[in-house]
Amino acid sequence: GWPPQMPFFLPTPIPHPSSSPELEAIRSLLKESESVLEKLQRLEENMSKEVTKRAKELHEKEFKLPQQKTILCQAEMNACLECYKEHVKDPLKCASVVSSFQECVRRARKQLNVPG
Repeated sequence: GWPPQMPFFLPTPIPHPSSSPELEAIRSLLKESESVLEKLQRLEENMSKEVTKRAKELHEKEFKLPQQKTILCQAEMNACLECYKEHVKDPLKCASVVSSFQECVRRARKQLNVPG
């Protein structure tokens, strides 16, 4: 938050018993000015709190980590990769594993309504 600010006015001196109407008007104006200043300081404090709150909300909303997406057919994809590693010279031996992967992808697309 903001550091507390020192008031912009000096404390009013103790009034003399013999006061003139002009002096009373000045004192009244000074009291009114002090009251306005206090209201402005409270307003500034409230606005500062509100801005800080909104900035925090915006930061949390805009900078949160995205949800991790699960990879569909991960096991089938890994099986394909392993099969290709094992059968580098004869990848046709992986046809059934690849078919399983393709079938899984087809089912997933159908469930998610993704054109394929």
